[in-house]
Amino acid sequence: MRATHPIEQVCSESALNKANAKIYDLGLRQDESGRLRRIKNLKHENALLMRMVSETQIEIARLRDLLESA
Repeated sequence: MRATHPIEQVCSESALNKANAKIYDLGLRQDESGRLRRIKNLKHENALLMRMVSETQIEIARLRDLLESA
């Protein structure tokens, strides 16, 4: 069956605007949170890579010493 009466607006225009603003703010906070989490992960990854580079340089120096002494 079809409704013959128009559906009444439950929320006022200002209430809808406030709800939309809250949803938008929540989205911004989630985006910022994700961005900060990604930055933290990248810093950690960078630290691991720098450690690997340092250890590789030490290993290269050790191998050079071994080759020179052989």
